[in-house]
Amino acid sequence: MTHDTAQAGLLIAALGAAQREGNPIPGSDPQQWSRIIRVASKRWSTFERRHPAAADTFCARVEDLARGLLDRCAPQRNSGATIDITDCRGLARSLATILQSPPAARAGAGVNPDRGPQ
Repeated sequence: MTHDTAQAGLLIAALGAAQREGNPIPGSDPQQWSRIIRVASKRWSTFERRHPAAADTFCARVEDLARGLLDRCAPQRNSGATIDITDCRGLARSLATILQSPPAARAGAGVNPDRGPQ
């Protein structure tokens, strides 16, 4: 799955903000964020195929993305870290806002392709 540079920068910024706010999904290692971005992007782009009968609304996509984050990004059960769906929904909303926006809107969002979000 490919991303334009502006989108990737915004997704990284959203993960950084979530981490600073104490959301456990991004974890303490930014090196793992590319995996979260891949999971979120794939989940977002395949919603219609995976849910052909569901209403394709922003709320439905956010919930689907949150479930995907919980399934794919939650730490192992024995790690001691607790992640619940509420943590996933907050992050999913942030990521979905970026994933739904067209490239032209992202270009005006203050992202320098060489340096990331400003």
